[in-house]
Amino acid sequence: MPFRVSISPHRPSDRAGFRDILPEIYEEYGGRLRRHLLLVARTPRRVIGLLFLQWYDEACYFDSAVTRYAEIHEVHVHPDFRNRGVATRLVERALREAARRGCQAVYLMTDDFSAAARRLYEKAGFAAHNTVIRYKRAITSSGRPRGRR
Repeated sequence: MPFRVSISPHRPSDRAGFRDILPEIYEEYGGRLRRHLLLVARTPRRVIGLLFLQWYDEACYFDSAVTRYAEIHEVHVHPDFRNRGVATRLVERALREAARRGCQAVYLMTDDFSAAARRLYEKAGFAAHNTVIRYKRAITSSGRPRGRR
């Protein structure tokens, strides 16, 4: 069943709609909303998704050829509306906004176990840029590595 979705910058009235998607969005990004962009996906009746986009006018420390760029920090869609193109539309709008602001590149990070997110980003033209490896060392309560004496 098709449904109408609009994508636009957040409005103060959206706050209640974030409760079922990412309730801590204002606590995490509220201080940055004047300088950056929180995009919201809506049906005529409710908020169904969000994306936070931040841009930078400085050399990118992990990609030295880029001096103006954006980062997508959050993409979330309400569970009832997943796999219906909402996240794709949010990402497409973010890419247009970044291009409009003169960004040379858009970056994002996702976990290696998030196959759906990786498919979304690859479909939108993103490619792996660099890899961050997380190391782990299990220890005992004494601080010694497990398995060593």
